[in-house]
Amino acid sequence: MVTDQKHSFDASREQEVIRYTKILAQVFGLNEQNAEVYSALSSENRALKKQLEDYHSQHNTLEKRVKRLERDVKFLETELEVLDKCVDKETVVDLIYETVLSLIGKKDVPHAFVPLTKQ
Repeated sequence: MVTDQKHSFDASREQEVIRYTKILAQVFGLNEQNAEVYSALSSENRALKKQLEDYHSQHNTLEKRVKRLERDVKFLETELEVLDKCVDKETVVDLIYETVLSLIGKKDVPHAFVPLTKQ
């Protein structure tokens, strides 16, 4: 009976060891799989982070360029306003009309070419 109990205890113990070994194998397999996934995701994350930093840098550069262009546009608009005040548009139209006449060598220009101020 002692041998039966010992054999029963050993068999039970052996089954428990096998069960724990299977659990450890599963856990180890999952841990290994998780480590591979983590490594792949970390690598992808680093690549995306680098790409985001590059885009951020490009965005900042473009933002500075846009601000500079906006300042240039404001400056040119101001200059245009000053020039508009200095130039008599009717005189400019008359000069263009006379220049066109002299370039084509005609005194009678068809009605379509006559500026509004000459009609």
